[in-house]
Amino acid sequence: MPKNAFDSPLSPDKKDINELKNKDEIIKKVISPTDKRYDLDLESQFCRICFYTGSRQLQKSYNNSARRLQDNIYVADQIYNFDVYVHVDIDNEDMRLGWICNTLNEILDNQQITDIGNFRLAFSSPIDKTPDGFIGYKMAYITNSLQ
Repeated sequence: MPKNAFDSPLSPDKKDINELKNKDEIIKKVISPTDKRYDLDLESQFCRICFYTGSRQLQKSYNNSARRLQDNIYVADQIYNFDVYVHVDIDNEDMRLGWICNTLNEILDNQQITDIGNFRLAFSSPIDKTPDGFIGYKMAYITNSLQ
């Protein structure tokens, strides 16, 4: 929990998670490779980032002989979703949702991700149906994917 509105979650004064004995437990709890939110409730005062693949759509390419756009079966646009859930008490204190989303975007947007490609922000929006006591924000990144 933040002490006040000026208590930066990224402050070098805070403990480095790599120095904690239970770091694997913490990482597993707050970073999930699925849309896991069933265990978020008013008593659980923490934040979580869920990441998972989204829709995949074939890219269009111009076919000279047919003189029209056609689906290119070899290249697709792949969406990767990042859902950020923040407990309202934490967000009320230091606007943590904004901190997390801005940092996530700095890490991912226009960056080469190994074995995936370059991520570009496709869209972002608030999440409507969040667990009680949480607010959420979806950030969707798109990359080209070869078949």
